[in-house]
Amino acid sequence: MTSDRGSVTVWTLGMVLVVLFLGALSFDLWSGFGTRRDYAGAADQAAQAGANALDTSLFRSTGERKLDPERAEQLAAENLATHGLANVTGVEIEATADEVVVEVTGDVDVGLLRIFGGGDPLVVHVRAVGQPREVTP
Repeated sequence: MTSDRGSVTVWTLGMVLVVLFLGALSFDLWSGFGTRRDYAGAADQAAQAGANALDTSLFRSTGERKLDPERAEQLAAENLATHGLANVTGVEIEATADEVVVEVTGDVDVGLLRIFGGGDPLVVHVRAVGQPREVTP
């Protein structure tokens, strides 16, 4: 007759370690998703702020809604700066007469996920486009 005393304790400790490991992985992933959400919100708001930079002289003379690209880039950059985003590694703002494009790139430190990714941080990249909208009275 073999003794099974203590096997439930070992099994329970093993399951607790597995659950803790999965919880830590989930926390790392959630951190990445949260950072992406923050970057996307900031980029969207900056693009829309830039889309408010209408070329007023063109609009007054022809009624056409086009952007002033320099002013659009300035408004987008000012708006993006107010968000105080952490770990941003790159920001690109490009404006034409038709649209403003804001791209934000950053890194997220992922503790346990480094096991699977070779030690590299998780890279988050978002892109938002803002355009002046035609309004019909």
